Amino acid sequence: MSLGFDVYKDRIELSLKVVVSVLIGLEVSIPPNPYKQHLILGLVLLICLKHDIPNKIIKWLKKWNR
Repeated sequence: MSLGFDVYKDRIELSLKVVVSVLIGLEVSIPPNPYKQHLILGLVLLICLKHDIPNKIIKWLKKWNR
């Protein structure tokens, strides 16, 4: 029983949302903001997955490489 790429993408996206939510909670509760770099990285990854950036880059590189 093989799961499609979309199912894995949805699971990864949901996991990233949970991690980002936890990091936001930690940012609010701890004053010196020790998790700001982790939060920025998590948000960048989430945005890339949401807008399908990796596939767009691969398609662009294939088209440019011809």
